[in-house]
Amino acid sequence: LVALPSMGQKLSKEEKAARAKAAYEAAVQSINDRAWVLVPSSYTASDGMIENNINNDNFLSCEGKNLFAQGSIVCDNKYTNLLEDSEYTVNVDKKGNVKMRIIVTGRMMKGTYSITMRGNNNVADVIFSQSTGSTLRFTGPIVPLKGASYNKRSNPM
Repeated sequence: LVALPSMGQKLSKEEKAARAKAAYEAAVQSINDRAWVLVPSSYTASDGMIENNINNDNFLSCEGKNLFAQGSIVCDNKYTNLLEDSEYTVNVDKKGNVKMRIIVTGRMMKGTYSITMRGNNNVADVIFSQSTGSTLRFTGPIVPLKGASYNKRSNPM
């Protein structure tokens, strides 16, 4: 049983570190299990400014053999894209930093996702290099599918 702080209490440094480590470990496990989702918390807009994302309709997910990208922030179109990956590599260095490279192809998009997650944190920086179009950049937490809150539309393309 874990005691949660009430509204007025602040977490100690150790409690924050323990939560971040648990989130990191859950993210790494979900990446290895191919069962994760990333809903961007922020992204680089076309004018170069960093904007906050408040819409969970934008996401990148890995659901077993299927990858999904939805929303202009993560795939530069309005569709729910069902993607095939020709490469899904994960490397973890000595410091615990996770680097992923996912090359995807779908009916409406094609490109490479480069994902970096720093050790002891589940927040990832993502660069999507499209084969045609501009490069997209966004940041957000990688979480297991089971605990994720995102809005996947039906009828993926």
